[in-house]
Amino acid sequence: MNNIIISAADMMLQAANIGTSEANEICSVWKKVVSGIHSSKYESEVSERRMPIGERLAGNTRVIDLKNGVLLVETDHPGWIQYLKMYQKFIINGLKMNLPKLKISSLAFRVSGEKVSLSESYENQLAKERKEMAAKLEKQEKELKKYDKGSENTEKRENKLPPELLAKFDSIRNSMLDLSQE
Repeated sequence: MNNIIISAADMMLQAANIGTSEANEICSVWKKVVSGIHSSKYESEVSERRMPIGERLAGNTRVIDLKNGVLLVETDHPGWIQYLKMYQKFIINGLKMNLPKLKISSLAFRVSGEKVSLSESYENQLAKERKEMAAKLEKQEKELKKYDKGSENTEKRENKLPPELLAKFDSIRNSMLDLSQE
């Protein structure tokens, strides 16, 4: 019987047959390299019962895409990205040793739920973001126009104030201007 232990994430990827065998190979090598990360001596003494950092990283990250030597990695939380950046050289060297034909030169990161991908060009992403921003801006402008109509009504009400009260406001405004000029 085969005694190979496989993570649930790897099992789901294989069951869904996502990508090619090369993609499965990249995922398994990723898990192997990242699991090999060991924390500093001080950290391991403090947290003897805690799972090693490499295994926690492997469980909370997954490879999404590879393009032009850049490997896109998704994490569950932004904190994991910080750890990956700390160990980036180790990870890249491990990937180069295990997958030399892929020529992985750098890593890119994203948090789960973000729309970032390596397959889209910068210009396409920029255009998409600009469209979204323009739509939001247009919506906000419409909301502001509703309030502007309400402020026109308040201006009309201000004109209906008694002349004595308007004179008092003018004197207060003038005294404030005089104090600010001193």
